Amino acid sequence: MTFRELVVTGATGFIGTRLIEQALARGYAVTALARHPDRIAARNDARLRIEEWSIGAPLPSLSQADALLHLAAYIPADLSDPRQAARCFEINTNGALDVAIDAASQGVRRFIYFGSGQVYTPAPEPASETSPTFPVSRASYYLASKLSAEICLLAFGKVKAMPVTVFRLASVYGPGMHGNGMVTAFIGALARGHSVIIRDGGAYRADLVYVDDVASMALGTVAGESEGVFNAGSGHACTSLEAAHIIAEVIGADPSLIKVEGEGGGAAAGGFAALDVAKAVEQLAYTPRAFRQGIEAWKAETGFADVLNASGQD
Repeated sequence: MTFRELVVTGATGFIGTRLIEQALARGYAVTALARHPDRIAARNDARLRIEEWSIGAPLPSLSQADALLHLAAYIPADLSDPRQAARCFEINTNGALDVAIDAASQGVRRFIYFGSGQVYTPAPEPASETSPTFPVSRASYYLASKLSAEICLLAFGKVKAMPVTVFRLASVYGPGMHGNGMVTAFIGALARGHSVIIRDGGAYRADLVYVDDVASMALGTVAGESEGVFNAGSGHACTSLEAAHIIAEVIGADPSLIKVEGEGGGAAAGGFAALDVAKAVEQLAYTPRAFRQGIEAWKAETGFADVLNASGQD
């Protein structure tokens, strides 16, 4: 039996792992490309092919895959270090374009690129795909390399008549999430009955999007005809205080564990406006869930054991 095939770079990452799981569940064959293929969970599934690969190396034979979904990227340890700029552009811009050129030469039918919703110029209102982009507030070298990749890939797609879709991701969360970001920090503390300190009056805000919504959006694009840039967020900017209270309610933690310091308002609180997802809703039938729904889904799946185990707790 022949399966439709997808290729996923960055296959061991948080988003890549969930994307592969959903693709296999939908009946796709998947070629997973990763620098450390041993980190991909072994499974007895003939539809999953695992290859060792890194950006800059030739792609393996892809047998005219339906789509290549490019998640692999270089993220500097110090996002403010200008000495990292060259590496960011080498891997994230030139490297992504080389992947697209190689994929097109092998007959891959579509290229899907995962960019960042933080490339927009800071503004109080939700950012649409046509809002100004000028990422100089933070992580400028990394974000500039991601934005440059979008431009190069979309231009290449036009010349080669290869559909290219770009997703500008909001702050993605969900099962398998790594690191010590706001959401995992709140879950880890509140699930253990520890207090959390919310600074700046809890005014910091971010558009928090559930990982499976991003994966579903991407897989829904494979068989469609839509190309160009699409925001992939929840459409709502959740403050840190709102996020903490929602997590506490879902966990069943005492809300008095949430301690607020400082006052809200002003530039000091920081954060990002919501992403306007109307285009994706209309053209891709995108239906992102609210933050509470995502946290509830995460709890139902893992009980947050993944977060607690990652921090060495039961």
